[in-house]
Amino acid sequence: MPWRMRWNARWLPRSLFGRLVLLMTLGLVVAQLAGTVIQLMERQRTLGHSVSHELAQRVAAVYRAIDAHPGKADQQQLATLLSASRQQLTIEPAAPAAQDSPTMLADFPGHLKELLGAGVEVRPVELPRFGAFSFDLYLRLSSGEWLRVYGGAPEAVFALPWNLLVNLGLMLLAVVGLVVVAARSTVRPLTELARAARGLSTNLKSPPLPEDGPSEVREAAQAFNAMQTSIRDGIEERERFLAAISHDLKTPVTRLRLRTEMLADADLRERFRTDVDDMQLLLDSALDFLRGRSVDEPIQPMDLVALTESLVDDYEGRGEVVLNAPEALRFPGRPKALKRALVNLIENALKYGGQAEIALVMKDDGVEISVQDRGPGLPESELDKVFEPFYRVESSRSRDTGGSGLGLAIVRQIARSHGGDVLLANREHGGLNAVLHLRNADHFSME
Repeated sequence: MPWRMRWNARWLPRSLFGRLVLLMTLGLVVAQLAGTVIQLMERQRTLGHSVSHELAQRVAAVYRAIDAHPGKADQQQLATLLSASRQQLTIEPAAPAAQDSPTMLADFPGHLKELLGAGVEVRPVELPRFGAFSFDLYLRLSSGEWLRVYGGAPEAVFALPWNLLVNLGLMLLAVVGLVVVAARSTVRPLTELARAARGLSTNLKSPPLPEDGPSEVREAAQAFNAMQTSIRDGIEERERFLAAISHDLKTPVTRLRLRTEMLADADLRERFRTDVDDMQLLLDSALDFLRGRSVDEPIQPMDLVALTESLVDDYEGRGEVVLNAPEALRFPGRPKALKRALVNLIENALKYGGQAEIALVMKDDGVEISVQDRGPGLPESELDKVFEPFYRVESSRSRDTGGSGLGLAIVRQIARSHGGDVLLANREHGGLNAVLHLRNADHFSME
């Protein structure tokens, strides 16, 4: 079983379309080759049987005519008269020993003896074989001399029927073409279903799949469309619910802010103002994250370098932000969402490392943006946990530095809406490296 699995992985195409075409074509080729071999063998057998009878009758007729003349001179003269370009006749005083070699006219000696009788000695020195239709045999005459019959047949008689092979090849190509068309029509609905399933996580508003084709494909498309509708309805219901909560919560927060400004104690007023600001930030971040605003923006062509340079200019005077990027880098994405993701990463780098080193690199399947700092880094066990909503590390990355615990969760949400992801890794000489990977538009759904 392991060997067979390795064989499949190594030799079979990865796509279902490729496997169908390969296996069906191999089956047709094997069947066609087997049929061709059987047909050629049957043709050779039938042709050999017919030629054996005809050649035996001709040799027997010539032998009787020459053996009926007792004089050696007369026999030689008659042999010369009966000779032709493909069959030479001579009278010989002796005959070489018979040769036992493979021949395609296995029935020829038997047919000749049936026609001449068992009393006539026949010595076949050479008989027709595949690739060389020539014969050389001696027959003992009544006078004791030997009649030598030798010659050959046109090569075309037993040559390969190239016209037949060409016709079979053309038929095979036509059938393979039909196989490709049939396999493509069979696999296309599955490909569309897989593409729609990949885009479901980023674009719930995509049009439904066409519900046509074979019954199994129609049922799968109907089930997928029903699932997409159910998910979209559920999310829209959640958004309506969150909008209601947002409206209801903003009112008491605003009242708290107004009452805070009315406090006489300046120190107490400042503490209350800080708590209200934190509450407002937490509320806005949570609602923004749950609504999924970061992925609700249409995709459009943009210049990532220009976007990043504008952010670097915005942070001038607020910290050391260094950019290493090409002159331009066109990419289809969501500009506002990507700007927010980069802002979150730069803010984290400045808070915990004092500087941000940004690098943009073009990859085969998309773009890679790295944001590095020189801070204390993170424990290895925390590198993935910090992407969980409201999760905070208890060390330097705590609530004291500000934030709501949703920054990296939102960054990951934005990255995955572009078909990619974001990963954190500790640098060798200290600091953290955040790598934002964005895939090309053909790898994720476009609205």
